Amino acid sequence: MKLLAGKPGWTVTADVIVIGSGVAGLTTALNLRSSNLSVLLVTKAKIDEGSTKWAQGGIAAALGPGDTPDQHKRDTLIAGAGLCDTAAVDVLVTEGPEAVRKL
Repeated sequence: MKLLAGKPGWTVTADVIVIGSGVAGLTTALNLRSSNLSVLLVTKAKIDEGSTKWAQGGIAAALGPGDTPDQHKRDTLIAGAGLCDTAAVDVLVTEGPEAVRKL
């Protein structure tokens, strides 16, 4: 196979390469900080220009003083119109707030 572009003028090595700087990629990179592995995060744009930043409504989690996981669960199940997996929603509403705080 012939490459159309020339070789890059630089080389980077890492134990782990994370592709994408959305929520999943950033969470993975952050979680790997505690390992003894070197991590390289590759993104197609500047770190703060990914599509996660522009997600409609952002991230939903019961973080405010009047918010509760039960309210969040009810809202999610109503919005899901019968399409939600209740067990997955339970994980979302109970583990979501801590995950958002961590980010």
